[in-house]
Amino acid sequence: MREYVPGTVIELQTRPYYGPDDQLQSGKRIFHRMFWTFDPCVRAFPHCKPFMQVDGTWLYGKYTQILLLAIAQDGNRNVLPIAFAIVDKENMESWEFFLTNLRRYVISNNNICIISDRGKGLIAAIRRSGMPWRSVYCIRHIAANFQRDYKNADWKRQVVRMGKGLLYLFNISFNVLGQCYNLSLLNTYAAYELEPHIFRQRMTRLESNMEGQTNTSFRQWLGTMEPWQWTQSFDEGFRYGQMTTNLVEGINAVLLKTRHLSISSVFSATFYRLATLMPRMGQQQVNQIEAGYVFVEDVRDAIAANRRMARSMTVEVYSRRNETFRVTETIGHRPGIPPRSYGVDLRNRRCDCRRFQTLHYPCAHVVAACAKVSLNVEHFIDEVYTLAHTLRVWENEFPMLPDLSTWEVPPTTFELVPDKGLRRNPKGRP
Repeated sequence: MREYVPGTVIELQTRPYYGPDDQLQSGKRIFHRMFWTFDPCVRAFPHCKPFMQVDGTWLYGKYTQILLLAIAQDGNRNVLPIAFAIVDKENMESWEFFLTNLRRYVISNNNICIISDRGKGLIAAIRRSGMPWRSVYCIRHIAANFQRDYKNADWKRQVVRMGKGLLYLFNISFNVLGQCYNLSLLNTYAAYELEPHIFRQRMTRLESNMEGQTNTSFRQWLGTMEPWQWTQSFDEGFRYGQMTTNLVEGINAVLLKTRHLSISSVFSATFYRLATLMPRMGQQQVNQIEAGYVFVEDVRDAIAANRRMARSMTVEVYSRRNETFRVTETIGHRPGIPPRSYGVDLRNRRCDCRRFQTLHYPCAHVVAACAKVSLNVEHFIDEVYTLAHTLRVWENEFPMLPDLSTWEVPPTTFELVPDKGLRRNPKGRP
């Protein structure tokens, strides 16, 4: 594969094979783990949002193995798998093998956010490997773990509201390997609780409700988990609004029909899916650029909505360089929250509502401030949302493979055999 698809990375780990007489057989090795990625994915990642989601899913073939995945996302919510691994168990050693190769071959940037379900093996691997990435957690898994321990649906809802507050009901979809998924179907709406003082109020309310009914407080249950690891309020924009691992779970759904196949078939499925996805998505970006657009559709729609809201706001200029402003709402746009004023700092790209620094494009308050002093609001949109940037994600095409029957495969130094200890027990009577 390395010969026919230049830049393909395959890291294979094997174990010694012992025959029936317990004698080491040097001509055979047992499959243990395999990591792989493709050069177009490696070249695409620097132009994606600077975060990734990781997770593992069971394979349903003859052997009890697990597929590990790392998923990225472009500026228009299109999903791109960037690395894969097949391992025997989802433990610290397997995750360390995956993360080490991910760091070595795919992600050289230190300023990356990694979103996970907070599995013990993964967290231990991150700590042991010393990865410089910012490790944060899926709020849906946090809430599920809380429900498992306390079995109180109302308290669980309060935990979710602390991590994500329902501010606007955008019906958001994302593209996974050419298939469109709607987040509302996954019971997840966008727009999360962003203001720390509201988070603290909800924390106090939950602890009051739990007082006298449990042996541990909510803060004790959180343990070493810091607020920035599970809430949007203290995230400072590293997540780009992503509070769950829905993206990687969408990939799991797409690959469902291949998960009962052999390792080689799973590998082939990832190659062919990506090889056909790249040109299709690339052409979509070209079509948008040729139509005269500069930014992705998602952000164009958001800015249009923010312009409409900004019309009802009043603005006071607080600096002669037109950098700081006080923006006051005259109409409430959030359920249960009355109109109020917000500070806007264009120089540092911050707004008190925190949407500006969270999503990396102007909120309605920033739009109002720019309109007041005739500044072009588009100058404050992160470049990851430009079509020129998304085109650089999808312009990296795969070569066309010749028919497998024509491949010239060099002889191997050993025969690779499966681990019989991982074989599934056949169902039914023998």
